[in-house]
Amino acid sequence: MSQSNKQNELQGLMVIMASFSHGLEEVIGRGAKSIVFRAGQNVGLKTSVKEKSSDPVEAVGQVQKALVEKGIAWQVDPWKPSDQADFVYDKDGKKAMKVVCRNCMIRCSLFRYSHQQQKSLCFINQGEFCGIFKKITGYRSTLEIIHAGENACLKELVWSE
Repeated sequence: MSQSNKQNELQGLMVIMASFSHGLEEVIGRGAKSIVFRAGQNVGLKTSVKEKSSDPVEAVGQVQKALVEKGIAWQVDPWKPSDQADFVYDKDGKKAMKVVCRNCMIRCSLFRYSHQQQKSLCFINQGEFCGIFKKITGYRSTLEIIHAGENACLKELVWSE
């Protein structure tokens, strides 16, 4: 099967996923986000990782590599405002870092399905990211959406050591 056919097949499946998540939100309501986050996290925890690291900036790069190895080309990079000295900062007694997420197949699927971002389907990606992050660092984390945009999303990764 050619790369183009694989992408079309995947895109079709992702539109079906968007439809399912929309239906789940309609039936369950706010609890849908927790369900799909947990499902994604379980998938992430089962992901094979080559290296472990306690450096969260390095770990974000390793999460991205693990996703690519699974066929998920989701570009996730640490981000900080120019006036901030380091990527990592304290937030309510925990550590945090902002990440920018580009090339998200979930966002593309939601646009194609005409369903808004920041709903349950976004949380499956976030759960998988946090599951892999935990396998690499040992830290439990959350990934909250700060801004959902057409070209990229800004998220805040929060973890406790």
